[in-house]
Amino acid sequence: MMKIIQTQLKDMPSSLLAELGSYRYNVFARGEGWSIPSRLSTPGQEYDRFDRSDVTWLIAWSAQDGISGCVRLMHWQEPQGIDGIGASFEDEAVWEMSRFSARLEVDEELPLNILWHAVQLAETSGIKYIVSAATPMLEKMFDQHQVAFEPLSPGLIQSEDNLFAVKIPVDQPELAKKYRGARRFSPEEVLPSLGVSINWQTRGR
Repeated sequence: MMKIIQTQLKDMPSSLLAELGSYRYNVFARGEGWSIPSRLSTPGQEYDRFDRSDVTWLIAWSAQDGISGCVRLMHWQEPQGIDGIGASFEDEAVWEMSRFSARLEVDEELPLNILWHAVQLAETSGIKYIVSAATPMLEKMFDQHQVAFEPLSPGLIQSEDNLFAVKIPVDQPELAKKYRGARRFSPEEVLPSLGVSINWQTRGR
């Protein structure tokens, strides 16, 4: 059964952190071709300068498949040297959502499940909007499932190729119809003895 784990980096068991780094490497470095700064390089794992101890992660995990998706949530900071963008938010509290990914072969609607938990967590924290980079495929999925969002100015997020910024309100009626009542789990509730998920190194991810 797929469960959504909520944890901050500082509270993440080392086994889960290693599995997350490996998952990110396979998705972003190997799959998308993103470069990894040498000073942050750990063989076979992907980390970046935003992996601070206080950032929050939502991680989709099951005993059968290990990590199948994730998203990182942190307070958004306006990029320097871009005029007028701050006005887009009318001084509202905003989070940034990054490293958003999901294995569609495991569950084709997993991105929607992860997004629901992200907006729920944001709303309970007093946040009104989430800013995220998005791909055309993700935009198509949002349209298909009536996820409310709007494009933002180019350059708002310093992102890799083929990504653009979107603003996602935490009020998502269509996602609520599908996922309302779903809860999040702590690592301790999900991971077997806080160990690495069974044979995750050998599954070719």
